[in-house]
Amino acid sequence: MSTGMFSPTDSVPSLLHTPSHDHEGHVVQLYTEDGFLIDVLSRFIGHALAVGDAGLVVATAAHRRELERRLSARGLDTTKAGLQGRYVTLDAGETLAKCMVNGAIEESRFNDIIGGALSRARNAVGGNAHIAAFGELVALLWADGKPLEAIRLEQLWNDLAKSHSFSLLCAYPITGFNNKTHIEPFLKMCALHTGVVPSESYLGLNSEEERLRSIAQLQQRAEALERELALRDSEVRFRLLVEAVQDYAIFMLDAKGNVNSWNIGAERLKGYKADEIIGQHFSRFYPEEDILNGKPQFELVIAAKNGRFEDEGWRLRKDGSRFWANVIITAVKDASGKLLGFAKITRDFTERMETQRALQREVSERQEAQRQLHDSEKSLRQLSLHLLRTQDEERRRIGRDLHDSLGQYLAVLKMKLDSVSSLIGEDEAEVSQDIVQCLRLTEDSIKEVRTVSYLLYPPMLEEMGLKSAIPWYLDGFSARSGIKATFEVQTEFGRLPREAELALFRVLQESLTNVHRHSESPTAHVRLSMKEGMGILEIEDKGKGISPQLLGKTSQDWMGVGVRGMNERMQQLRGRLELASTETGTTVRAMIPVTELAGN
Repeated sequence: MSTGMFSPTDSVPSLLHTPSHDHEGHVVQLYTEDGFLIDVLSRFIGHALAVGDAGLVVATAAHRRELERRLSARGLDTTKAGLQGRYVTLDAGETLAKCMVNGAIEESRFNDIIGGALSRARNAVGGNAHIAAFGELVALLWADGKPLEAIRLEQLWNDLAKSHSFSLLCAYPITGFNNKTHIEPFLKMCALHTGVVPSESYLGLNSEEERLRSIAQLQQRAEALERELALRDSEVRFRLLVEAVQDYAIFMLDAKGNVNSWNIGAERLKGYKADEIIGQHFSRFYPEEDILNGKPQFELVIAAKNGRFEDEGWRLRKDGSRFWANVIITAVKDASGKLLGFAKITRDFTERMETQRALQREVSERQEAQRQLHDSEKSLRQLSLHLLRTQDEERRRIGRDLHDSLGQYLAVLKMKLDSVSSLIGEDEAEVSQDIVQCLRLTEDSIKEVRTVSYLLYPPMLEEMGLKSAIPWYLDGFSARSGIKATFEVQTEFGRLPREAELALFRVLQESLTNVHRHSESPTAHVRLSMKEGMGILEIEDKGKGISPQLLGKTSQDWMGVGVRGMNERMQQLRGRLELASTETGTTVRAMIPVTELAGN
């Protein structure tokens, strides 16, 4: 005896193999063994889950467990699909009980429960996906001796399909058909399915096997008829759709390029009525220059060779006006590959093209503005660098003038005063005391001039480098400010390019000036190191720091002239200046790419 409407090796209907919108319907599956049912069901639900669609299973607990085991063996994770909302399961017995009121099916409850489950699955996979549904509710009613309620439930499933798109597979065990009184109700139930077509001849069959074979044969003939009707219906609907479309010009050409169909969209877009253009060559839609270049015929040749051709360009309306068109030409061939003609779709992209051109102009204008801004910033940076260099050179000149001229004059003055002091006798004590005081003032002036000249441009920086100039400067800073300054230098730290050493030294001067004036720190620690091609100078104090609100500002308006100068020096040398501050102190870190400077 056959185990069902189809055996596992038979050709299962397309609905069971590949559920899709084209095959949505209501199919019945007869079976004698659970194994066969689960085999068909695992293919039906499994395919839907494998292609990203959804599955709704309303079944007994035993069938659900076996189904999930089969799906898992096929590599489908039902737990994951359930969490995604693509795999929804309901217990058939519990669901049926919730749908019953006084022994009868309550339509509103059925719609709420089953419709709600379908909606959840639909939301999970989106509006264009498919839902494969399996239900055992009718089988439970049939087994419980309620054929009329089973028929009513079948009708409710079909009514639900009007508002929810899904494919339904129902199962009935053959053991339920044990007497002739079940035949007529079963045929009525079959009439509600798209996958089973009953016949009067079914009543005269004596064995279950004959009945099942009859149903299978009738179903095959019905499916063939259904496909033919569906194809005709599809052709009619497509023709009506094409004729109704107004935003696209959709028309057919024969193999030579003559128009043989014309829709409303083509009339609206190109201005020709159907009787004015059918039979005319489609080249009349092209500008004269395209016709002279053979563009229309070239497009047909490419479409015939490759199957399709797509282009954008100017096209003409009946009144001679131009519009920017997107054109797709598709070759239409018969089963043997013979060219029958072409389908052509034209869309008016004039507005989009003008929008794109306006956008391109705007982008070009913005790029030009950005270029001019970049040039202005570059000019300002070059000017700033020139001013900083001029300032350094001026400091250097003033420092040398103080040291070489004024310093020498004061030195000669001291020598003269020493000479005069030696000539004055002990009797002239008061005069001698004044001269001694003059000598002391002269000596202090010499020290001050030397200090000022060295601060303006320390000769030690140029002669011995940053590594030696920093401790010399810190000694003077500590003596003048009373702040204890310490210095830590990397052992292998060597000479840097002249402009890098000068820039870091100026950062040191400005940072220590700020420590003295603002931080109230008793100490200052300076570190000098080299890391990954960067010369790094760090000045750390233990003062009151900079407020987070001020430090966090994106604008540099809060910076003083000194900090701006330090930042500018670093940027000019492709380096950077970093400030980190807390309630316990501030750290200034200046970094310069020494290798880049050395290579310039």
